[in-house]
Amino acid sequence: MYIVLEGIDGSGKSTQIQLLKENLENKGYNVTIVEEPTDSDIGRIIRERLKDPEAVEKVHQIINALLFAADRLTHKKLIDDVKHDPENIIISDRSYLSSIAYQNDDVITTQWIEIINKYMPKPDLTILLDINEKEALKRCADDVSEAFEYEEFLKITREKYLKLSEFAQMKRVDASLNRTKLQDKILGIIYEELDI
Repeated sequence: MYIVLEGIDGSGKSTQIQLLKENLENKGYNVTIVEEPTDSDIGRIIRERLKDPEAVEKVHQIINALLFAADRLTHKKLIDDVKHDPENIIISDRSYLSSIAYQNDDVITTQWIEIINKYMPKPDLTILLDINEKEALKRCADDVSEAFEYEEFLKITREKYLKLSEFAQMKRVDASLNRTKLQDKILGIIYEELDI
């Protein structure tokens, strides 16, 4: 099974993914975590660029979107190999849906993002960790290494995620819950999909 957690920065994806790994391994599943950007050469370039907001602004948004799409392809073989084995679960911190949510609509269309990501396996389950931008900003205020940690941007991105969740078959959960309650909600959704 291929599961993706989506949400704005500060929504708790990383924490919840680690808790999911522990809980699902306790149930006997083999769990692999992948994240975007990856640790590939392309992913490292993207991570370095995200540390410098000016670098992100200087490069055309199309180049950034293509870099993310190329980076995603490094996961394709792993996902294809593991996805259909009932004892294996891949949990991804983000997917191509992040490119849609974080894109500049004046430059890039949703359809174009879908086209450049068409070779990627589609998730079996996508869960949106929804949190308002003020709470998210409080959670990630100490992290100054990322380029996108400002409130208005988070607000716009959250709105895009909410619209996207309506047609992208995302399960939406309230990420303002404490980590234990949030984990219980997420596990409930996953257990229902796994029929356990």
